[in-house]
Amino acid sequence: MNKLILHFFALVFMSSCTFQNKERSMQGNKGDCIGREKSLERKTQLEEGIREQVKFLGESEALSSITNKMSEYHIPSLSLAVINQGKIEWADIYRNVNFPEAQHLNCSSIFQAASLSKPVTFLGALRMHAAGKIDLDKNIQEYLGDYVLPRGKQTAENPVTFRNIFSHTSGITPGGYQGYARNLPMPSDLDILMGSAGVNSPAVEVLEPPNETLAYSGGGYTLAELALEDIFNDDFPNIMQKWILEPAGMNHSEFTQPLPVADSMLAAKGHTQSGAVVEGGWRNYPEQAAAGLWSNAVDLAKFLIEIYKAYHGDSSIFSKSDIKSIIRDERDGSVYGFLLDRSGDDISITHYGGNAGYRTGMTISLKSGNGLVYLINSDNGEALGNELLLSASQVYNWHHFKQANVQRKQVAPEVLKELPGKYKWNNQIDLSITFDESKNQVSLYFPNGDEYKLVPVTGEELDFIHPNTGVKVSFLKKDDFRSFTLYGQTAVKLNTDVNMR
Repeated sequence: MNKLILHFFALVFMSSCTFQNKERSMQGNKGDCIGREKSLERKTQLEEGIREQVKFLGESEALSSITNKMSEYHIPSLSLAVINQGKIEWADIYRNVNFPEAQHLNCSSIFQAASLSKPVTFLGALRMHAAGKIDLDKNIQEYLGDYVLPRGKQTAENPVTFRNIFSHTSGITPGGYQGYARNLPMPSDLDILMGSAGVNSPAVEVLEPPNETLAYSGGGYTLAELALEDIFNDDFPNIMQKWILEPAGMNHSEFTQPLPVADSMLAAKGHTQSGAVVEGGWRNYPEQAAAGLWSNAVDLAKFLIEIYKAYHGDSSIFSKSDIKSIIRDERDGSVYGFLLDRSGDDISITHYGGNAGYRTGMTISLKSGNGLVYLINSDNGEALGNELLLSASQVYNWHHFKQANVQRKQVAPEVLKELPGKYKWNNQIDLSITFDESKNQVSLYFPNGDEYKLVPVTGEELDFIHPNTGVKVSFLKKDDFRSFTLYGQTAVKLNTDVNMR
């Protein structure tokens, strides 16, 4: 499974302190914002120079602004931090004036970090390993109290461990979490692992031999969460506060689920694709290690900076050898859930997240210390997140996140009319293709409802691209266009058709 598929799983399966609050303008107030005045020139370049992932050859490129993109995508607010040479160059909050509930937010307001919770959890566990409190390579069953991991493909010689859980190679049930409405009781970790009544995710099973298959697994992180609670005889939020949040200076972050009432008043409410507020403002994620972190761009930038500093032997909380060792554990472009990019002599790490009503992402170059963190409280946030990364790459001359150059192609409507239907992707996920005859537009729909409007481009097959993300879809001539490739895996058309729109 390559790094693009990991990104897909992180988003599609969606897994996830009391602060002073002040009113402010569209660009935010000064409360906990950083460097907005001294970095004005490049900040403005990024704010006004948002470009899409794809550049069509021979066509002029229209740039947009962050605020215009937020209006276009119906995004209420954005928490953004830009890292330059290992320091936060600037951070700001952006609010859409069409969403009254977003107007009270400032740079210290918190968003659901979604799957960005996972690397924070892992780096906390890495510190525990370095301190001799846990052994990442020990059979995790030896750390569990009452819970016994069901017999599966694990063996005494090849057990499930913290290490293969955190690297998504444990063989445990793939997928993420949906969260729970705030008016519903939250299941315990044990309930979630066992798939008890009222739990909306499958019971944990070891479906593949550990260390053989790279498969995104939120369930594995919940198993690790329970093991840490048994080891320290404490609640998971307290464990993470001690081992990673406080040491990294993440003063506005917490894993507490449900969020305390005092902090709830300062949280950014999640929003659906239609722009409606998620019922109750957000969903609770008892699967805290996988999806339960509340944070903001400044705190997560501090977290990334500590990893960068450790890579250069300059961190007080991570050792250089520990960070170098995890980078050496690369597998199919992934290291412990981070997507690893080696462009030229650069090395960068990136992670994405998606909870109901939130889309998040963070990246940093371990060589230059350049990076970015975004937290968006909307299911429509993925496109803007990708565009922020791409545009920051242009402004700050990063080695990664570059535009794809393609040639637009005209395809006859009668050809496009044959494509709609349901497709089984990678033998496990249902995807849909629709065709809007009035717009001559083909769209790809993911299980979480995300729509990717596709543009035909020149290529060896019947090729399409999604301009916002650069995702490519190729319908295969050899199958009379009844199958297509996505992220390197094949989707095959089923007998049940989807009507044209």
